[in-house]
Amino acid sequence: MAGFPWTCAQCGAVNDAAARRCGTCANLAPGRARARALWVLLTLMVVAGVAVGGVLLFTGGPRGKQAATGPFPQYTTPSLPTTKTVVSTVEAVTPPPAPSTSAPADKPCPADAARYLPGGQGTALLVAQTAKSLITICRTPDGRIFYDGQARGKPVSDDTHIVLPAEASGDGFVATNGEYRYEVGGGRLVVSAGSAVLSDEELAVVG
Repeated sequence: MAGFPWTCAQCGAVNDAAARRCGTCANLAPGRARARALWVLLTLMVVAGVAVGGVLLFTGGPRGKQAATGPFPQYTTPSLPTTKTVVSTVEAVTPPPAPSTSAPADKPCPADAARYLPGGQGTALLVAQTAKSLITICRTPDGRIFYDGQARGKPVSDDTHIVLPAEASGDGFVATNGEYRYEVGGGRLVVSAGSAVLSDEELAVVG
């Protein structure tokens, strides 16, 4: 531009060719402005190149190991420690002898009832009384069972005494005389005729 005046692109003033800046607004001369623009562009390119290089350097660094391909390695189950069995010995304790379960000696049938038994003797299975009667259940040596009933406080007669064949029934005994039924058990003496109950008395064991 030497030897030629130049016009400022910013303010339109005409400047001397040798002037490096506009005399009015101090804007750079066209050649210097272009040089500065090129310098700025070059600087930006360098900065961009450095940035790109940094990114590439960062992304191109060592990565984590990729998963191994191929068959899985074979593993073996570790052996467990051997369990030692400890056997303790305990001295045997002799249990106490079991109580005797033998039945007590048989009790003879009372004389007042035994005299009405076949053979005149037997074993007493039950001797009890109610408020009105004395009841005796006896078993003869041949295994037969008899029911003996006597009125308390009265002399023995056909009206105050009866002896009948009997049999075991549940936890008691039963004797029958025609339609009359004598049931001994559960602490009661029940006398019935057919479906009618004639008496039901509490029975207490004697002796």
